[in-house]
Parts: sequence; C-alpha cells; structure tokens
Amino acid sequence: MRVHLGGHLAWYDPHKRAWLAVPVAAPVRLTEVLARLGVPAAEVAVAVVNGAAVELEQAWVRDADCVQVFPPVGGGAR
Repeated sequence: MRVHLGGHLAWYDPHKRAWLAVPVAAPVRLTEVLARLGVPAAEVAVAVVNGAAVELEQAWVRDADCVQVFPPVGGGAR
C-alpha cells in the first residue's frame, strides 16, 4: 500500500519521506500500520483511505489501498 505522512508526520520516517510503500499480506488495522512505521496514533487527526475519510481506530487497510494521514493543524493567537 502507499502511505502518505502529511505535515510533520514525515519526521517519524528515518529518511523523512512523505510517501512510503508499505507491503501488507492481509487486511490489517490502520493503527497497526502506523505503529509499524513508528507514527503515534495520537499524532494523527485525519486519516483518508482511497480518498474517503475514515475513523482511525476503526479502519482496516489492504495492500492495494492508498492511505493518507495528517496531524492536527493549529494556529496562533493574535
């Protein structure tokens, strides 16, 4: 599967890549894929699988999927 680590999440990859190829042999929970990549689930605010937003804790993914995860976005006070 292709996984996009949006925003600062790419820093969890040792090579700081935003796009990763992650092979999975069978359907697996998205949280398990993130754990394998060293990305804390608590850092993910939005998860998208094949263009559709999903609940991170409920999502299952397969090898053919395209997954994108993004951290929360914050703003500063004026």
